[in-house]
Amino acid sequence: MKKTAISILIAFLTLSMAACSSTNSQSTSSDESIVKPDEALVESDNSTVKELEESENNAVISQYEIGDIILADGSVIREADLTIIDSSNVPIAVIAGFQEDGTAFGVGVHRSDTPLQWAADDSGGYVTNFAENICIQESDFDFSGDIDGSDNWTVICAQDNEDTADAITNYPAFYFVNTYAETYKLAGDYASGWYMPSIAELCDIYQNREAVNDSLQHIYSLDDHAAMNGLETNWYWSSSQASSEDDYAWFVHYFNGYAGECPKNFTNVHALAVRAF
Repeated sequence: MKKTAISILIAFLTLSMAACSSTNSQSTSSDESIVKPDEALVESDNSTVKELEESENNAVISQYEIGDIILADGSVIREADLTIIDSSNVPIAVIAGFQEDGTAFGVGVHRSDTPLQWAADDSGGYVTNFAENICIQESDFDFSGDIDGSDNWTVICAQDNEDTADAITNYPAFYFVNTYAETYKLAGDYASGWYMPSIAELCDIYQNREAVNDSLQHIYSLDDHAAMNGLETNWYWSSSQASSEDDYAWFVHYFNGYAGECPKNFTNVHALAVRAF
């Protein structure tokens, strides 16, 4: 009681100071609640943390980690906890990296069946410099410029409205990505939002390939139609325009992680679809 009386007295005598202190405390608390990119995996109430519902066969996970498997209903399961492929709730992606703001992105469990051109050599896109999509390589896996590939197709459509209308002919790799959900019968929230990764995102997938491959190969071992058997050593397109030549785009060779520029009509490069989660 004595301590309480003293506290009340002090509070009345220093009301303005207490109010000031309260304001500063609230501000500090607000700042500390912000999840920074390198804290994306820390459990918190931030919107970047995915709250999941329990299901009979799935382990409940409160945050994303590289290698986590996303199922068609949006739930998440660790590779070790996946014991059967449910045809009504199939794996659709594997978490493969994080954006600068902490948002996770996953790579679709299927790549293009065959190599595809970025842009056909008789299309307008082959000789167009999509300047808004340019990435500059600062070091092996470090890029500046437009490193978020989620809007790159929108940029291409704005500059080449005519040829993008027939993407299957003029932009085959992008057509695969744009129709990914339709091809693999994804519905609901996951029927949209798929895109070809930027060169920065494609390099992130390569750097995290060990965990990604573990999950993909595990899915494949349970059902060889449910996923590709790992990323393997293919060449993969990014959606990033090269700065060196108008008719060049960035790719990564997953044999050794070499990131380079090559003609958009090159016919030895596969495509991957990614999506934010």
